[in-house]
Amino acid sequence: MKTIFLFLTFTISLFSWSQHIYGSISSGFLLNVNNNQAPSYIVNTFHQISLPWFWRQESYAFKNSVHTDLNFGYMITEQLGYELSFSYLKPNSVSDNFDFGQKIMSGAFFQSAAKLIFCVPLKKFDLYAKVGLNIVKGKMSYLQTIEDGNFNSLGTSTASLTYTYTSPTSLGYNGAIGVNVPVSKRCSFFTEVRYINQVFSPKNGKMTSFSYNGADLLANNDFQPYYAQIEFGTESEWLNYNSTDNSKPQKLYARSYALGGLDFTVGLKFKINLVCGKNHL
Repeated sequence: MKTIFLFLTFTISLFSWSQHIYGSISSGFLLNVNNNQAPSYIVNTFHQISLPWFWRQESYAFKNSVHTDLNFGYMITEQLGYELSFSYLKPNSVSDNFDFGQKIMSGAFFQSAAKLIFCVPLKKFDLYAKVGLNIVKGKMSYLQTIEDGNFNSLGTSTASLTYTYTSPTSLGYNGAIGVNVPVSKRCSFFTEVRYINQVFSPKNGKMTSFSYNGADLLANNDFQPYYAQIEFGTESEWLNYNSTDNSKPQKLYARSYALGGLDFTVGLKFKINLVCGKNHL
């Protein structure tokens, strides 16, 4: 017990108890991890019969994203602290144009993270590292439009279909290294490189728009869940699935979409409160 006490006393003596609270705003660009998967179906099989152009196996993935962050932190000492972050994450849409139509996959997400901060204060700047956990919540949309005379003997027709995909909150992790440079007593500029592990795996899909030659088919028809909704699951859940109960969503094989990778962030930090001692921003 005495040895443990001496060790703790020695460890504490290495820290400078200079405490402060801060807030910061930042934005960045994320290069998403390439999550190659075999193509699979992501729209209801109802469209295999009504409009087979909307029934194809897809393998789209988000390639990069932009984000805006609001961060709040507390430095317990000059070397150790923690931070809470809240971000709006917007992947760049994936657009696929073909001879008689277009497909667009898009998404918008809210991400929050809790991080530990390890800082090395130097004379003119601070070096730091962060590590923590993050969660994400949001939705994806998949828009398909076709314009072709092949499915209407009277001439060219236009059809549009949108599915929206949602999921419970998913967990990931993050790590970062960065440089913090003071520009005044209470304000500093920082830049950091992060690695984020995060995926979005839709659990549910729903047809949210369906039109044909300008007519709103979704509003003018009462589509039962089997013809307008999806439940995504594992292979054992969807393999050989066949249902005659139209009150339940259709089951399809689950896919995952990467929302993490290598990230480059810049921002401004503002010291909100000084507790004691000399502080580094």
